[in-house]
Amino acid sequence: MPVPFLERLERARSRPILVDSATGTWFQEAVPGIGGECCERFNLERPDLVRRLYREKVEAGSEIILTNTFNANPLRLREFGLEDHSEAFNEAGVRLLREVIDQADSPCFVGANIGPTGKLIGQTATYEETVESFRRQARALVRAGADLICIETMLQALEGQAAVEAVKAVFVDEGVELPLSLTFAFMERAPGAAVYRTFFGDTVGQLLEGHEDLLAERRYDGALALGVAVVGLNCSVGVDDAIGITAEFAAVLRERGLERPLVAAKPNSRVMSTQRYETPEFVASRFEALVGAGASLIGYCCGSVPAHIARAAEERRRLFEG
Repeated sequence: MPVPFLERLERARSRPILVDSATGTWFQEAVPGIGGECCERFNLERPDLVRRLYREKVEAGSEIILTNTFNANPLRLREFGLEDHSEAFNEAGVRLLREVIDQADSPCFVGANIGPTGKLIGQTATYEETVESFRRQARALVRAGADLICIETMLQALEGQAAVEAVKAVFVDEGVELPLSLTFAFMERAPGAAVYRTFFGDTVGQLLEGHEDLLAERRYDGALALGVAVVGLNCSVGVDDAIGITAEFAAVLRERGLERPLVAAKPNSRVMSTQRYETPEFVASRFEALVGAGASLIGYCCGSVPAHIARAAEERRRLFEG
């Protein structure tokens, strides 16, 4: 684990870390007619294209770039008939990013990206097979040389726990320990509702402290008990809702006298419910409010492009270096 990244994480409260912009959106623009194709296969079939993706994010100002491995766990790849390629996709995703980062002028870090399986624990998959799918992916990512593990877009909180359990088992097997980030997908707050909820109806408090998963008939222990370094939201909602959700995470942590985990916010730039597009200028105008709400790691999800990060970088310079 490179010491500079641990040092950067410690300074994230005083100077927020910029994560990256969307990967799928970038491929849709770069490869016309791509549709629902598995973009992870480009790690092997079109490595120069993947390097270009990474390079544009680095040049925009991202400090943590996520690997092109969101769908590269075996259960998810099964839908594309590519389950046997999981290890190769993950290894190449890290290796290509490391090649680009090694040529960068400023410090950047490899965020090994793990997305959901597309299954529901307790309905279309068991907890054990979900853990095993994540374990295969995590082993390849860790062996390839990631700086941190980013578990993203979790709808069912218990699936996030399965991913964390799998990653930690790999840490033990490989004799390493990397920071873990765990982020969940939220819905917009319903009219009259007091708090935000995930697609499974979980509140921020439940995500942090745990609850019974009735579908799986198994307890979700909570992000605090899981010991992740970063927790928060990504996908679905726009930046204004992300500000509200971030504030809820910060409030619960503050009420419990906790300075960790850090809070991450990575809202969509194409809002899921309305398909409203939030431009780089629009999200930049909300950057200060997002930081003020408690976000220490900031990026942008579906619909965003590297320009969203570039404008955020300008705002960060104004706020923290001006």
